[in-house]
Amino acid sequence: MKEFVLKVPSSQQLDDWFRFVSESIKNTNDIDLLIVDFNEVRFMETDDFVILACLIESFYINNCKISFIGGTDGFNNHLFNIKFKEYWKVGFDRSKFTLSHNSTTLCLWKISENMIYSYSMYAKEYFERFTDNKDLVPLSSNMDEVFNNIFDHSKSPVTGYIITQYYPKNHKISFSVCDFGIGIPTSINNSDVQGTKEIEDWKAILKSLERGFSINSTPRNRGFGLNNILELTESSNGKLLIISNNGIVEKQAGNVYRAGNVGYDFSGTLIKVEVDLNTFVEKDDTDEIFDF
Repeated sequence: MKEFVLKVPSSQQLDDWFRFVSESIKNTNDIDLLIVDFNEVRFMETDDFVILACLIESFYINNCKISFIGGTDGFNNHLFNIKFKEYWKVGFDRSKFTLSHNSTTLCLWKISENMIYSYSMYAKEYFERFTDNKDLVPLSSNMDEVFNNIFDHSKSPVTGYIITQYYPKNHKISFSVCDFGIGIPTSINNSDVQGTKEIEDWKAILKSLERGFSINSTPRNRGFGLNNILELTESSNGKLLIISNNGIVEKQAGNVYRAGNVGYDFSGTLIKVEVDLNTFVEKDDTDEIFDF
């Protein structure tokens, strides 16, 4: 039996994670058993979880069995609560919503095209209970936008993963989505849109954030590209991170972009969104009264 060990980074540095992915992805073929070693890992952000899930999935779809070792006691308790180690067991359906033992986490979900709207509405209703009558429709509609972009443009053998986390101390929500597809820059460079041929990866990501920019996606995508997500993070005192191919764009509400090339080539797209629930408007009960 041929084994391969994934030694999960214990740091929160993006460089460490993407170098880990670029080296590991070369070994997905002809492996019988993947051993995911959490070694001294104590904590992982939402982006770390979806990156790791996509990487594990890349081995799994090649008929590889998955096992787990390592990790601190506290971290393994968190993995148990979100059922992370269950996902690649025989018979587990990763495309269905999985309830967490931890009420502040919406478990990892392998994005399924026919359940996109259901997930985003479920997330809206799930997290609204942590708010004082706040309306989280903008959050759910932007989840739709990200999911549809994956199916329209990524051409990913791994359809993508999302995980959503609520942080009670600062009343914020973070969700991250990852796929191992062709990436936003490649999708834009391959399009027929004028002025998008052979532009640098980070410039292509910025282009995707422009209002009204579209590469003629299917009708379910409303033609706003990722601009809606940018506007959501701006209006909710949030943060947006997009890494795709060799480009990175970061935007914190009220601040200028941080954009450029990275020191690794990531074949895929990672989108991380953070929003402050205090900034969302309250529900308008009159809409329900007159909704007929």
